[in-house]
Amino acid sequence: MDTRKPSRYAYWLLAWLVGLTLWRLLAAQHTGMELYGDEAQYWTWSLHPDWGYYSKPPLVAWLIYLGTHLFGDSEIGVRSASLVLYPLTSWVIFLTVRRQLRTEPGTHTKEASSSRISQAMQRMFQSDPEPDAAAFWAGVLFATLPMTSLGSWLITTDAPLLLCWALALYFTIAALETGRWRDWLLLGVAVGFGMLAKYSMAFYGLGFVVYVLASRDRWPLLKDPKPYLAAALAFLILVPNILWNAGHQFVSFHHTAEISELNRSLFHPEALLEFFVGQFLVFGPITAGWLLALALRPRDWFDDNRLRLLAAFTLAPVAAFLLLSLMSRAFANWAAFAYASGAALVAVALLMQGRRGWLVGALVVNLALGVVVYNFHDIARVLNIQLTRKTDPYGRVTGFRALGIEVGKQLKARPGTHFLTDDRMLYALIRYYGRPYSNGGLYLNLSGLVNNHYALTVDVRDHPKGDFLLVSQNLTDDMVKQRFAQVTSQPVIRFQLYPHFAPEYRVWLVHDYKQP
Repeated sequence: MDTRKPSRYAYWLLAWLVGLTLWRLLAAQHTGMELYGDEAQYWTWSLHPDWGYYSKPPLVAWLIYLGTHLFGDSEIGVRSASLVLYPLTSWVIFLTVRRQLRTEPGTHTKEASSSRISQAMQRMFQSDPEPDAAAFWAGVLFATLPMTSLGSWLITTDAPLLLCWALALYFTIAALETGRWRDWLLLGVAVGFGMLAKYSMAFYGLGFVVYVLASRDRWPLLKDPKPYLAAALAFLILVPNILWNAGHQFVSFHHTAEISELNRSLFHPEALLEFFVGQFLVFGPITAGWLLALALRPRDWFDDNRLRLLAAFTLAPVAAFLLLSLMSRAFANWAAFAYASGAALVAVALLMQGRRGWLVGALVVNLALGVVVYNFHDIARVLNIQLTRKTDPYGRVTGFRALGIEVGKQLKARPGTHFLTDDRMLYALIRYYGRPYSNGGLYLNLSGLVNNHYALTVDVRDHPKGDFLLVSQNLTDDMVKQRFAQVTSQPVIRFQLYPHFAPEYRVWLVHDYKQP
């Protein structure tokens, strides 16, 4: 990493990051938002550290294991890694932009002669931003993006993925500058650990290839062994996960292919539009708008090697997911990792154009969105708005704490009884909120297929004997009686969470699973 003496911009960014982190921590404690299903699922994975899990590589589970052992197993402890990783990513973006602009101040690639530079280019590059100032804006812009504001509150695979993407970008710039083996190998390490976070890190290779092919002076890299050794090192780091998959019918890879739904009929313009609009929510309305403007006018920046590099690692992956959304589907956050480089691209380009006001506007809008997300209940209370499950952004993660506590009470009253459910998300949430009495819970695999982590690891078919407290929203008495030797119906668990919304959970005491 760059070891030069920190400038005032570095201290300003640190102040921003500390302030934002404290705000997010206090807001999280104030809101008390429950874990959502995926977070609870990752927590259950962390109880048994391994090299892989059904739907994801292992890094998110390792981070939760570390966070809960350092800070306890409250929601804050489970999510603690995100509160650290997002500020770290902002700092790495700062170092990346500072190094890039200090290395190549005001230079273009060799093939860009003055005769080819348009008047628009001359206006755009009439001055270069101070490297530390541009680095500050890039770091603080990333720190305030909507995806960062929400992601800092949750524990997802995107948190470590974004950090690894930013580190890979830094070491790419360092390797291109120095040509040292050390920097190329560190690039391989960053990509490898990114793959252990989420397989989407493979798109970094796409960005690298696009950049090299688009830069004539980088074509010698196609014959240089260093990038290939970096890729080999990244693959070597992923090998334990590949071996885990080989021992489990490659379930992670099959799941990744299934959720992409590449077997659907081609061309879904409505899905493309949904993904496209979603980027304005993920990356921020002003930031995404300027990214779109840059994508539509490549002649305005293509001849600047610095912007071309940042654009390759941003636009190439986003374009790939736009194509995927058209061909099948892609969720709005699937391209979020590209916005680590995207924040740098937009910040540097706007400063080069003398449009700092737009950066300030983007920060204001992004912070305002953060205020709304973090204080939605308080705002609704002040405005005397009666929230429903549909209008409450926390509606989908409300009520499971109370459910887990109630199931835990019933299990406590029946020593030796294990909880059982037919829903994987319900399993994860009850397992978390019903602890310690939910220890040893099992999954009722109705289909018999290995289609989730609990069907793989805690299927009741593998442990059929004993007493179970079965909780479900889907099963009927007849379905339960077909599968268990003894069945005793229990009172329904019901919670009035919102007006006109009171979920009910049916409960049975059952003994000895039998194949229907």
